[in-house]
Amino acid sequence: MNESDPPQMGPDKALAIGSYGESVAAYRYLVFAEHAPTERHRRAFEAMADEEQDHKERLQRLLVELYPDADFVLSEQDKELVVVGPRLLQVRDPSSFAAALNMTLQTEQRTSGFYLRMSERVGHQRLQAVFRDLADEGVEHYRRLRALAGEVEAQFSGPH
Repeated sequence: MNESDPPQMGPDKALAIGSYGESVAAYRYLVFAEHAPTERHRRAFEAMADEEQDHKERLQRLLVELYPDADFVLSEQDKELVVVGPRLLQVRDPSSFAAALNMTLQTEQRTSGFYLRMSERVGHQRLQAVFRDLADEGVEHYRRLRALAGEVEAQFSGPH
């Protein structure tokens, strides 16, 4: 499946998929925080994890409020609309940390694109605004993560 053209789906399923993606992102940022080379990087990753957790909770509240009877089991294809690579990260050394950061950068791009497309497809004005906001926040997370990735890489490759 090409992630640039996700299948037609209802806004309830889009909320469920988004919530899944945000939970994965929050988890990944916590893993990065645990393995960050400096205290400043640890705090930056923890802040991003908190933001992703807030996004997940926001989407889940909307799902319960607007679609109380929604009940989804997401397929691997659904999950791939918002996540690149495995959900669980193996971060043991600078090389695996860099690979996980790269996967997460790709995930931020994919998720932001998903939200943008959903904002254009849903007819519900409130959800359009939420999806647009999350698309914009995904772009901002990508920028922040890219800067952090460069710093972390320099820290790992610098003198010890």
